[in-house]
Amino acid sequence: MLLCPYRFDTNKLIATPHGGIIMANNFDLHAALTLATKPGPFVTMTLPVTGIPATDRTQFNSLLKQGKEQLEKVAPDRTWSAYAESFTPFEHGPLTNGSATGLLIMAGASDSYHYWLHTPVAATVTVTYQPNVLPILQAQDKTSDYDILLLGRDAFDLAQVRNGRPEMVNLPVDAPVTLEKALGSELRDRGRWQRSAGEHTQYSGTGSLDTAREADQRNYFMMVDAYVSQHYSNVDQVPLILVANASDQGNFRKFAQNAYLDHVVRVVQGPNLAAANQTLAALALSITEQRHQQATQIRRDAYAKVRQNQQVVQDLGPLATAAVQGQVAKLWLRDDASQPGHLTEKGTVMTATALSRQNNLYNDLALQVSRLGGQVEVLPADAMPTSNPVAAQLRLRETVAH
Repeated sequence: MLLCPYRFDTNKLIATPHGGIIMANNFDLHAALTLATKPGPFVTMTLPVTGIPATDRTQFNSLLKQGKEQLEKVAPDRTWSAYAESFTPFEHGPLTNGSATGLLIMAGASDSYHYWLHTPVAATVTVTYQPNVLPILQAQDKTSDYDILLLGRDAFDLAQVRNGRPEMVNLPVDAPVTLEKALGSELRDRGRWQRSAGEHTQYSGTGSLDTAREADQRNYFMMVDAYVSQHYSNVDQVPLILVANASDQGNFRKFAQNAYLDHVVRVVQGPNLAAANQTLAALALSITEQRHQQATQIRRDAYAKVRQNQQVVQDLGPLATAAVQGQVAKLWLRDDASQPGHLTEKGTVMTATALSRQNNLYNDLALQVSRLGGQVEVLPADAMPTSNPVAAQLRLRETVAH
């Protein structure tokens, strides 16, 4: 039977991605937030997937044993049998899924959810009040998702990068891959010209103002722009990075109507279309780094502005209060940060029990902010807008004392 990208079991809340590269999205976060409303505590496992069966199996079994021991220690009123069903499919089944590099399993006393990750993950298992959604939030990083337009004067190619993984696009036969193919037959009379290429848009101009070569160039670039916009950019809605020499960069951008064409990140070099696949990995690595730097600078500029407006809070007490009151518009968390404690419904931080001391307060904050419509970014240290492991932008600064 053909399955949709996610399969739900009516008895257990289990979402299973199938197929190619998938980036965590709002659906995944919604499923995790729904799980957080179910009975806990939650056993959350993150397993790196190496693709070596023996290695992955040994690591899985070790984490599973640790999870059982932790549950018995911090939640003696819960028995492992209530959680075992969530891990059973992986005890005997495959621990791989396409190009996934990690597996996240969040198991509660009555419901569970698992997700194949395409971002690096450490081997961890925790027993906490809330399921660990931080890996899902971390996987929402969109700086590693974009398209690359490799543009020459008379030909083009296209690549897609998802979760930092580049792949050349297999363009269909009707794509205007070369100038000659795109422009088709030529119709001219007395300095007026028009190009016709089957179903493609026609363009016209005046021969007295443009040389034939310049007209061909302009029309070809316009057709490439229209084709990529319609069939790729408008569909996937990811940035388009242009790789072209300086002259072609300028000429293409004069006429481009693609709303997703990145005007900051660009690669000014003539692409080697004949060997595009061989050079793609290095090219994508360079572009991804540029995009990370761009995103970090934008984030820091925005942070500086809201801090100047006194809309930033970093102290955990006021931050916890703001979170439960729905006053946090954006929460920044460092990806390796952890703070013992459990966020209560009243906004206080509890550390009185063994379970609360093992709980990651930052995860509770992320869940609460996401649940109330705020945005959460889980970032590496060099991408954070502040040296602090956590910071929040407030909706209304008057509601929280600094």
